[in-house]
Amino acid sequence: MSTITYKGDIAPDGTVHPFRIAIRDGVSSDAMERFHTLPTIEVVHDPLRAQGMLIRHATKFLLREEVEKYQDLMCLVRVGVGTDNIDMQLASNAGIATMNTPGASTRAVAQRALAFMLTWAARTVQGTQALAHRKWSKGETSLEPIDLSEKTLGIIGYGRIGQILKKIAEPHFQRVIHFDVREHAEGIDLDTLLKEADVLSLHTSGTEEILTPEALLLLKATALIVNTSRGGVVNTKALLRRMDEGVSVALDVFPVEGPEMFQDPLIARLVTHPRFIGTPHTAASDPVTQRKLGREGAEHLEIFAMQGVVNAHDLQGHTLPRVAPTTPQYPGIRGILTHRDAPGVLARITESIRQQNIDVRTVIHEKGTVNGGIPLSMTIIDLVEERVETVLKMMDVLSKEIQPLKKRLLSYNSA
Repeated sequence: MSTITYKGDIAPDGTVHPFRIAIRDGVSSDAMERFHTLPTIEVVHDPLRAQGMLIRHATKFLLREEVEKYQDLMCLVRVGVGTDNIDMQLASNAGIATMNTPGASTRAVAQRALAFMLTWAARTVQGTQALAHRKWSKGETSLEPIDLSEKTLGIIGYGRIGQILKKIAEPHFQRVIHFDVREHAEGIDLDTLLKEADVLSLHTSGTEEILTPEALLLLKATALIVNTSRGGVVNTKALLRRMDEGVSVALDVFPVEGPEMFQDPLIARLVTHPRFIGTPHTAASDPVTQRKLGREGAEHLEIFAMQGVVNAHDLQGHTLPRVAPTTPQYPGIRGILTHRDAPGVLARITESIRQQNIDVRTVIHEKGTVNGGIPLSMTIIDLVEERVETVLKMMDVLSKEIQPLKKRLLSYNSA
């Protein structure tokens, strides 16, 4: 049986061209090498021509004009866990698919969180500082190690990283408890966790403030807070008050990051506090993890390029409804419409196609409201019709009928 392969996108003039992508912000060269081996994907230097884009944190899509200037952009992949540099609602309203790469850095971030806990318990920082000042501090209370086998670890956010952390940290602790806003996570309530935890580790996916001043008051004065998720989920001013009372803090993330962060008096005080240990957002910065992140992002973008589907791995918190990966069973043309969801839209699409006497093999229609954006649908139509001019006419009619935010025509042949 012959294999059906993606040949390219059909342009309005009927020609077939490779799917155009741009790679920015120093994404691992592994991603570039992957795409250079695929003749149906073209890496372009001008990002304004790109249909798909791989970015890290430097490229911003936070303002309307930053989104609107990329007229051809259909898919945006953030190589990393978060999407802080993308306004998801703006992307959603423009019909741009967004994805990120949480899988590759999962273990590295969990390991950094555990490393902070073990460093704190062993009093490594205090011992290093004492020796650097030529002080032999053995026997002093400040350097007395903490036995974690009698302590409770509380994990806020029980997704990929939280679950890995529990697995690797459990042998060190007497008990591990967790809280998650998702109902299926089956944890305990947040207030109980905050009161019982000796060590608290944050692994939330959003940017909403979790450790509010009120929440921080529930913590034990001897607790350790570990944050490797987002700097903004902790109230810095209230955190400093608790640190003055005895709470220790280990951070890899900060509310403001970069050289300018030290101009903020609260952060300047935080990083010089005797109960602080930290790293400058480097938990997933090792070369191996960066290569894995680049490869994961490239895989997401390749699936979108060659099949037109989004969020094949069913990741949480993205702009378009998930469509499972699928390749047409026969050579021909696939039409894809990303459009506002409304009652009767699918019926209008199928009726319009019927009136043009075009046979359809399959129709996939997924819808949903994602990340506070407008309700969107993706409609994927595999056609029996192979005459390009007929299909182009059909897409023009559908465009006038439903005014899609994005549209594509993919050509497939047998190999």
